[in-house]
Parts: sequence; C-alpha cells; structure tokens
Amino acid sequence: MRYFDFSISKAGVMPTCPRTFWGAHFKLDTDVRPLFPYLNAVLKDARFYDKPECIEFIFEGFKGMLYRDEVIAAAFTGEDQAREFAQHLVDFLNDLNDRKDSLRPDFKKFTPVSVIDIYKILPQTNCRECGFSTCLAFAAALSKKETTIDQCPGLSRPISQYALYPVINREGDLVSTVSLEIDAAQTLPANQEAAAQAGLSDRELQVLRLLAAGSTNLEISEILCISPHTVKSHVVHILNKLGVNDRTEAAVWAVRHGLA
Repeated sequence: MRYFDFSISKAGVMPTCPRTFWGAHFKLDTDVRPLFPYLNAVLKDARFYDKPECIEFIFEGFKGMLYRDEVIAAAFTGEDQAREFAQHLVDFLNDLNDRKDSLRPDFKKFTPVSVIDIYKILPQTNCRECGFSTCLAFAAALSKKETTIDQCPGLSRPISQYALYPVINREGDLVSTVSLEIDAAQTLPANQEAAAQAGLSDRELQVLRLLAAGSTNLEISEILCISPHTVKSHVVHILNKLGVNDRTEAAVWAVRHGLA
C-alpha cells in the first residue's frame, strides 16, 4: 500500500501561540475498508462509523479520518511533519494487514447521540452527584464518552437492554456480531450480590465477564495468565452454578444481572 495525491492546507492557528497549523489530505492505492474492524480494535479512542463507513482515529498524537481510500488528518506544524505522518500511517496499515489473522476484530459501530437527546432522559435536577455542575454538562460529557451512564444516580431504568454476541466461523475467526434484546424488567441491580448468591468465586466472575464479552477460552487464559485447562474448568463450574446449558445462556445471565 502507498499514498499519493498528497496536499496540505491551512487549518487555523494554535490557541496558545501564534503558530499556524496545517491539515493534510492524501489518497491510498488500496481499499482499506476490510481493515476497519481491526483498526477499531487496536487504535485507542477509535470510532467506527457506519454512514459513511469510516474510522475516526488518533495516531502518533494526530487526529484523522480514514475512508475507503483516503485520509484527512490534522494538526501539523508543516508539510514535512504531515508527510512523515502519512508514511508512518501507511506503514502501520501494511503491518496491520500482515498480522490481522492474529488479531480479534471489533465490528461495533459508533452511533452518536445528541447532547439534547441524552439530556431528555436525565432527571434534570443538577444534583451534581455525577461530578458535573449540571445535567447538561453531564450529557455533553456522556455524548463524548468522557463519563458513563451509571454515574447518574437519578436515571430511570431502561426499557430494554442489548447483549452483543460473537459470530464465529468454522475456522474459529470472529466474522460479525449479533445484538439481542433483553427484557430489562427481568434484570437485577448491577452489583456483585447476584454473583455472590450464585456462589461464584472472584476468579469465576472474571471468567464470566470475559466470556460474556465474547472471549474464547484461549483468550481468557492469556488475559488472566492461567492455563486453557483451568479456564475450561472454571467455565464448567460457572455453568453448573448458574444452572445454564451453554456459554450463550451464561452470557445472557451476566448481562441481565449487570455483571457484563
């Protein structure tokens, strides 16, 4: 893969000093959409958008948007820095393509919700128990993923919840995900009490959470630094204690009880 048709344009002035910074635009000679789920998995703070299909990312401290065969990024101090970034990004994409078979892709798409829509479901009391001065400020932070919904103590329970399950092909590769709706009226508070009542140990709870996230036994063993045989034993104990028949039912149980 290579980049071409490179150009830069003035993007503005740094707020802390009178220095001009630049935005870069360049094209790629390859359709990189097959790499989007892997970029979504490995790049911190990446966002995988559906329409248009693209990836918002931060790479080497610069923010950019990656489309099918083009990149827009900022903010650079000059052309040399922008070209160096372009080459480093292309090298990274080539490397990612070479090792993607060893990575677990993330197909989850980012669906932005407006600050006003979030504000509508909040209690609007400005109680500050969430750590923000107003409910509107909390809504703004939540829309940017700078906080989590559970920080609001006055929020009503959801009507429904969704669990994300992996779709695995015959070769053991994750090819997509399926979202299933769960009746929230049947869920319990999100705490450790359910796990204690089921008799789950701390280690079994860790395994259950990873299992519910779609991790395989091998991945769980690598994350927890225990053998695959031990993971298999934990999974058997978890199924028995929960009274369920398989991993999917265990994952549903974990989501319903706020443990995943």
